[in-house]
Amino acid sequence: MTRASEQRPRRRGTTAPARPPARGVVVGVDLRGIQAYVYSGRRILDAVGRAALVAELTDTSDRRHGIADLVPEDCVVLRDAGGALTVVLPDAAAARAFTARYTRLLRDRAGDLTPVVAHVAYGPDAPPGEAEAQAPRGVDEALERLPARLRAARRRMSALHTPAHGYGITAVCSVGGGPAESVDSSRAQDERAGVPERVAADVARARGIGRRWHRAHSAAWLAGAATATGRPPLELPMEVDLLGRDHGDLSRIAVVHIDVNGLGVILGEYRDRAGDPEVPGSGAAAQRRLSTRIAGLTEGLARALVRAVAATVRADPDGPATLPGAGAAAPLTLHRSPAGTVRLPVRPIVVAGDDLTVLCDARLALSLTRYALAWLDADPERIGAAEDPRVALHRALSSAHGGAGARTVAGADGADGAHTTFVPTVGVGIAVQPVGAPLSLGYDLCEAMCRRAKDQRVALMEGGAPDDHAVAWTTRFDGVDRVLRRLDRARAAAPPRTALPLTGTAFADFLDRYLSVGAPGSLLADGDTRNRSWLVSSLVPLLESGGDPSDELLRRSRVTGARAELPRDWTPGALLDAVEVLDLHLDPDLTAALEPHRPHDRGRTGVGGPLSRGAPA
Repeated sequence: MTRASEQRPRRRGTTAPARPPARGVVVGVDLRGIQAYVYSGRRILDAVGRAALVAELTDTSDRRHGIADLVPEDCVVLRDAGGALTVVLPDAAAARAFTARYTRLLRDRAGDLTPVVAHVAYGPDAPPGEAEAQAPRGVDEALERLPARLRAARRRMSALHTPAHGYGITAVCSVGGGPAESVDSSRAQDERAGVPERVAADVARARGIGRRWHRAHSAAWLAGAATATGRPPLELPMEVDLLGRDHGDLSRIAVVHIDVNGLGVILGEYRDRAGDPEVPGSGAAAQRRLSTRIAGLTEGLARALVRAVAATVRADPDGPATLPGAGAAAPLTLHRSPAGTVRLPVRPIVVAGDDLTVLCDARLALSLTRYALAWLDADPERIGAAEDPRVALHRALSSAHGGAGARTVAGADGADGAHTTFVPTVGVGIAVQPVGAPLSLGYDLCEAMCRRAKDQRVALMEGGAPDDHAVAWTTRFDGVDRVLRRLDRARAAAPPRTALPLTGTAFADFLDRYLSVGAPGSLLADGDTRNRSWLVSSLVPLLESGGDPSDELLRRSRVTGARAELPRDWTPGALLDAVEVLDLHLDPDLTAALEPHRPHDRGRTGVGGPLSRGAPA
């Protein structure tokens, strides 16, 4: 999670913006394996704690939890986002000393993370790097060469970079499988009462951080949240089992990954446009400010999703708390603690500030995705509030681009009500998995689907299509390669057996035509799911074989005495996709519960997160 300390280049011990010196060494640190590290366990608490630990390991403004004590007085910080750190030090000796101290701290606090480090010296007397004719003349040129140096360093990784734990301990960590060095009394080992769970020291440390961040997030994201009925205390779950699980039934959760499209291009163009060529480092400072605003957008989206779900909760005194809605999966019964606290079936996790992962009950995945896209597409002029992260980002990019180049968002009625916005589009990947399965596999699947959706977006834009969101999902709990091969085969079939990936516009249309209760021919028309067995047993095999369903529709009409209808302008691929999620889709109408154009402030901390230090400049 990006800190508000990203606002400007900062010199240790000062409050004014610091200009990089005429000569020095740029030190870049990139942490490898962040996602695998964060989602290596089965508990939400583990993921939250490790995500928070990654953020703290690159936070140069926090002396208590971050790394402020490692930053020398004469160091200029250009970037300290989650998972990446860029600083300027006066000479090679200072750069080596800082690198040694930082990598040692990283090994002690999170040994499973691997740092990739590169040094780029610049100035009149700086030595050139390998295969370079001359050294960079200034800090801006050094920053341009830093990514290539980091890539080269990544290629030269050796076995010496692999953590070498001692394995003379007989107890095994319940999370990572390595040696256990501590116990967690909040969990029972193998469900044996009175036997605390054995974990490694870094797992115990991350869980402590996770509990602190969980309390802060619950307070920040749920502050003032309203429900449809009742006024129960609300809380975000720390256990996957509490994400709306129906005990006794096969329960599934969804891992939803939302990633900003073209982030590197956006940051690079902004650096070139907003930076002053006469001021060394001004481009990096401008880029840092924009990075903070993008982090605020991500945090604001997480908060909006939580509050939208909360607004649909019905907590009547004479019954259990539920989340009603249209669809075969309705209603969703929520977990209620003995103290009366209702746990929402959603838990966002922000890892690096520019992307968002949401764990939720699988029945909410498509509805949450639709609301997220509508929230991002809201008209900044209609929102109006300067403190809204969408408005702040829109105005920053509009100013840098001179008001030109914004994307156009069509209104609900096509071209009517269309508006423009500089808020970037996102790629969304959704993976459905059984409760209790490793979160790492679910994340790998949804991240792969997100990549495939983003690739499809790029291909469409190269063909002249306008910029739009991209969405893809899978309900297959299998290896990533197998899922992607199955998707490719379905797309290559004649006719295609899937419509995925979908653009954001096509995704909304898909839900309206195939899974809306009121749409003619919808699979859920009038709330009727009696056709499910016919769809699965008769129509789906016919479509998968490439056959024409006309005769089957006539036969079905004769058998039932009513006309068998399919959605308007249906296609075999989209219909197969709809049947696949028929039992998993719950539409609680989040848009009606919390209007996407409603202004959202950036939280009491300035960027939407509970622990940031101030508002962006």
